Amino acid sequence: MPTPRPTAGLRLGFAGPTGCPEPHLSVDGMTERGPNLSHWPGNRTPGKWKADLSTAIALRFTRAPAAEQDEFLGGCRVVLNDHYDTDGFGSLLAILRPHVAEAREELLLATAATGDFGTWHTRRAFAIDRIVARLAAPASPAAAAFRGITDACELSLRRYEWLIENAAAVLDDPGRFAALYADEMAQVESQIDRGLRGALERRRWADLDFAVVTSRDSCHRMTLNTLAGTHRILHVDLSTDEPRYRYHDRTESWFELVTFHPLPRRDMRSLAAHLARLEPPRDGASWNADPPTEPIPEVYFGVPSAQDYGQITRELRPSRLRADQVVAAFVAHFAGDSGT
Repeated sequence: MPTPRPTAGLRLGFAGPTGCPEPHLSVDGMTERGPNLSHWPGNRTPGKWKADLSTAIALRFTRAPAAEQDEFLGGCRVVLNDHYDTDGFGSLLAILRPHVAEAREELLLATAATGDFGTWHTRRAFAIDRIVARLAAPASPAAAAFRGITDACELSLRRYEWLIENAAAVLDDPGRFAALYADEMAQVESQIDRGLRGALERRRWADLDFAVVTSRDSCHRMTLNTLAGTHRILHVDLSTDEPRYRYHDRTESWFELVTFHPLPRRDMRSLAAHLARLEPPRDGASWNADPPTEPIPEVYFGVPSAQDYGQITRELRPSRLRADQVVAAFVAHFAGDSGT
């Protein structure tokens, strides 16, 4: 009989705000101590297994010699994540059911990139990322399995458990969950197609890794990320008489990457202060900027508010600044002009 893999005895867990007292392997996210397989900033992943996505890191680990795996685990009996998302699912699946993950590696990596990098890869990858995100939603065929769970950590653990148990069915036949992704998929595909046909104006400063995408209506963030061709993106929405502005740094410049390296982030708060001098706050709206330590920091004119990772909920307001003024301020900031 083949020798059991060192990961065979691991059970699934989840690390809440207080962490996990048991010896554990953390994947994708990061607990304070213990072995870690992650692309998050500050991770403790050995260099020999590093990759752009945590799912890829976990797959590299599972292919390592058993002795290396055993030494790295150091007696851990739990594998966990500290947040819930698609790359976390792929990482946990690779550790707990490597035969399922390895047989679907290309799909898992495209799916993890769709979720973490917010870019279009394939229709199936988009579908699975949205299934993971909305697994417990009322429209989900699996919703009954999570009914009545109100604790966020418990919900995350139970969704991971369900996904690990049903991984092959979800990855091989996502169509039965179409209610969770079909409308949004159609929206993104249509926007990308129209953008490629000229419906969006795209201006790019390659040396600054910066692009301005101008549209006559709202734009899905995945459309912007896919078409901009840069990691710094300003969206100018001209759907009203006065423009609305929202800038974001893509997550690629937050994660620790191996195969490509976006330019280092700039602190955008000084730029927001410069724009606020040009357009002082009015009617509850102002120029705002997140610190560069946020996974997806934004600069926007609108109602000041916090925003959870991956969510786009801030209320933008029409600005009185002309687009050429705002774009010039961004270009100057990235070019190193101390005035902004």
